[in-house]
Amino acid sequence: MKVNPNVFIHETDRAAMQALQAIPGFSQVMKTFMNQWSEKLMYIENMATNIRISEEQLPKYHDMLVPICEKLGIDVPDLFLKMDVVPNAYTSGDTKPFIVMTTGLLDTMPEELIPTVLAHECGHIACHHVLYRTMGSWILSGALALIPLGGIAIYPIMTAFAHWMRCSELSADRAAVMCDGSADHVIEMCMRFAGFGNNAGTEMNVEAFMKQAEEYRKLVSESAMNKTMEFMRFSRATHPINAVRALECSEWAKTEGYAHAAAYFNALHEGNTPEYLPVSWNEKSFSGRNVLDAEKELQELGFCEIRRTAVTDKSFFTKEGDVMSVRIKSDSPVQEGEWIRSDSTIELNYYSADAGRTERVHETGTITLAHSHRWYINRNVREAENELSLLGFENIILEPVRDIEEAGDKNLGKIITMSIARDPLFTAGTSVPASAEIRILYHEKAGTL
Repeated sequence: MKVNPNVFIHETDRAAMQALQAIPGFSQVMKTFMNQWSEKLMYIENMATNIRISEEQLPKYHDMLVPICEKLGIDVPDLFLKMDVVPNAYTSGDTKPFIVMTTGLLDTMPEELIPTVLAHECGHIACHHVLYRTMGSWILSGALALIPLGGIAIYPIMTAFAHWMRCSELSADRAAVMCDGSADHVIEMCMRFAGFGNNAGTEMNVEAFMKQAEEYRKLVSESAMNKTMEFMRFSRATHPINAVRALECSEWAKTEGYAHAAAYFNALHEGNTPEYLPVSWNEKSFSGRNVLDAEKELQELGFCEIRRTAVTDKSFFTKEGDVMSVRIKSDSPVQEGEWIRSDSTIELNYYSADAGRTERVHETGTITLAHSHRWYINRNVREAENELSLLGFENIILEPVRDIEEAGDKNLGKIITMSIARDPLFTAGTSVPASAEIRILYHEKAGTL
């Protein structure tokens, strides 16, 4: 069971991302970024100028990173140390994220807070923030000013990116809280970023810092003018105010959501399915995806009561097996981000040309074949497997024949022969048990496992 980042994603993070993606021109800016930006170049720069931390180089920091990644369910990223007096840590990349710490960070933070900083950065990876944060930093640096975008208004996108980046920090802070087991270290981390040095010791007053954050909130909310001034001052900032970050974590650690999140991680640690899980989708999130893929993803998140319901309503581009909607069977509407029991019934409505077929399979235990053996020869094995699964067959065995030498061979993945209930010459219209063994031989690349 994989870790669900919605366990600690902040509600403003989710809303800000949806708002960002809805801005006209966003997809074009995204395409431009992907064409201009090079992840490999960033990696080369790190390898050339910074120190890569590993089991052989500064191993104590590497050893701090490993258990954090295990808890959050992510691969261990590369970790680098950069010569810079400014205390900072950041995560960048896409397919291969990496973390960079500055020497100023190590001079500012006591050693016991470094795992908190690393957990915050790993939180960005777990929440799938890294590509968008890299893109946001690129855009806010002014790089787009040199590239023609066909009249797209870039200012709203820049402002929305900065807002989302601030919100995403709150999610990463929550991830650090989960790794630490309390909000104490995140609060202290924020206090040191705000001004306390490594040797502050007993001079730090958490209660006074929290009071400062509450007074700031009140100051901003008490008038429209103050709210406007806050926007003017921080509209391009990529991080929220340190005192507010600390207060957000302190308040979240007292909520039912935090209690559910703590119980979730405890259950995973013990190898059990959590009693409660966060809802990480809305009714349309799986629309257009294959129903079996959607079912598998929900199962990986820990949900165990998933029902497929075939429907005949569809749009022009809908294919057989496409999800039309997903609903949680509940007495009241459930919103994305809420917690529900892991045994809650989830209904996947998907398109089927013969919506009554599933009911007949349940009633009779048999399936009437729509095609003969000849129809399946040279079809893609995955497409056939998906189709047969949707028909209701329960015992499909795939047997690769490793006879393809070139990756581009057009026969790769194509069916060679197929039998149903040991009959290699089955015909259309034949009724067979849903439990009948289906054995499919298909072309596979030589040397693969």
